[in-house]
Amino acid sequence: MREHPIFKTLSDDEYQKVLAFFEEKSYEKGTLISKEGEYSSKAFILLEGEVEIYKTSIYKDDYVVSSVKGGGEEFFAEINLIDRGLVTSTIKAVTDIKTLEIEHKSFITLIDTYPETAVKMLWMISLNLSKHLRKADSEILTLFNALVEVVEND
Repeated sequence: MREHPIFKTLSDDEYQKVLAFFEEKSYEKGTLISKEGEYSSKAFILLEGEVEIYKTSIYKDDYVVSSVKGGGEEFFAEINLIDRGLVTSTIKAVTDIKTLEIEHKSFITLIDTYPETAVKMLWMISLNLSKHLRKADSEILTLFNALVEVVEND
């Protein structure tokens, strides 16, 4: 976990201090970790197990966007640390899982307590959000082009 991107730029001392703001949790297979459209204020790292990320169509059908196994580089729901807004995807445990979680309130306390360390973490969170935004932009362009093609060929 020390090599996870959110901790990569931290010194060993900073890393140890930051861990105190996170909570390790376990969830059973089938548990919804977050639900699209609900409010949330926490973000998490998947340590062990596997989750699937779902979106809901306008017809209320759920479809899997991706499947993620623990130990990777994903940091889920990081946007919630910033705005505590509506969750953008449903995350469901496919197996029993272990997570490392942080609440918005704890993150604000971390920022107030260790501002220089928090800036390093915010930089990594920003990079992750940028990656997601670029992917979403690409997908929107693909959908737009497909729509234009359908309309022009109609």
